[in-house]
Amino acid sequence: MNRTVSTVKRAAAALLALALTLALCACGQAESAVPYSAVSRPSPLPAPDGLRIAVASDLHFNPDSRPGDEPVEAEFSSELADALLWDAQRQQASLLLLTGDLVNGGKPGRHELLAEKLRRAEAAGLSVYVLPGNHDLAPVTQTDFARVYADFGFSEAASRDACSLSYCVKRDGLMLLMMDMGGYPAGGFDLPGSPGAEAASAFLSEDTLGWAEAQLRLAREEGLTVLAAGHFNLLSELGRDPATPGYYVHNGEKFTALLREYGVRLFLSGHTHTRAVYQEDGLRELVTEYLLAYPTGYSMLDLTPGQLRYAPRRIDVDGWAEETRRSEPILLHFTAWQEEQLRRYSRENIDYMAARNPLNAREQSEAADYFYAVMAAYWQGTLYSQREALDAMPGRAAFFRCAEGYAYAWWLRELLDNAGAELAGFILTLSD
Repeated sequence: MNRTVSTVKRAAAALLALALTLALCACGQAESAVPYSAVSRPSPLPAPDGLRIAVASDLHFNPDSRPGDEPVEAEFSSELADALLWDAQRQQASLLLLTGDLVNGGKPGRHELLAEKLRRAEAAGLSVYVLPGNHDLAPVTQTDFARVYADFGFSEAASRDACSLSYCVKRDGLMLLMMDMGGYPAGGFDLPGSPGAEAASAFLSEDTLGWAEAQLRLAREEGLTVLAAGHFNLLSELGRDPATPGYYVHNGEKFTALLREYGVRLFLSGHTHTRAVYQEDGLRELVTEYLLAYPTGYSMLDLTPGQLRYAPRRIDVDGWAEETRRSEPILLHFTAWQEEQLRRYSRENIDYMAARNPLNAREQSEAADYFYAVMAAYWQGTLYSQREALDAMPGRAAFFRCAEGYAYAWWLRELLDNAGAELAGFILTLSD
């Protein structure tokens, strides 16, 4: 079996997502040492020549967050949700898919407030389709979720699965196969026939698989292009390992086989807070990153006859803040602020590791620069193209000497060894 993974092994990626989130929390809101003019804001995308679809995941919307919460960006989860919707419209997306973990904690009020934001976006011309993630239900139930988000997929569904929140929508020659993969607390399950209350992990039931196959068969008969989406990962090692609760998807491989059988080329997911691209036996999976951490990004898909083009997109929070007349310095200079948090993170970790593996002052500074450069390139999707320049940096040797015996040594080697061009974008041919 030919299997390629275009990023670090999932375990390493999950470790980084956690470590980076915690580190950004610790950095706080100290004044940035980087001149704001030194960091470029995201540039507008070229106008689409087909259907443009934005994909975002893991918003973790929580209007109750306060200064000091973790991560620091969580204080601005409401503002970042607004900036995402604004940016998707400015980039002329017609559709926005939200692949789960819409809110943090499954509280009804949070869902209602987010739904109101989505209604305003739809009134401005952006069609939104949502899925639940593991943080979205309990105390909210499946029935509650479908009611609150009725206008964002459920009421216009061509078909809905009877025992899960899975549904499909047909529009513009496209079928959106939106899969509820469970994984949330037992208190969230209330649909008749749902086996979720007994599930120990994410799952796709046999009944739901049967429903999905019926939709795929219909799409083939009607000549529709299928985009499939769910919250959990299908092609990652953790997603197929029963020993990893919280990541494992029961019946995930059966669903993957169905997608291949019916010629589906792309599956969209989130959950692990890390941008990733996997490919195996003709099926590609695109994992969209966490909204509340560097680089505050989402995915953009341009669909034209027979072809799909993916590009990562960093939200222009600065532009949104200017247009909406925000006063908070962090929001007005968000790109530079996030870059400085990443620099601060690299310096603090080199300082920590150097307590055991000492470096002189110059080496310590160069090692921190190297660490920052590798992490920034990875998260920006440019590690593949920058590999030679990074290898030539003077801080490379000092970093690996300082990181000996720490997880970051093998983690950076994994990043560099597995860096692929797909993270910066790819093109899929949809017809043979």
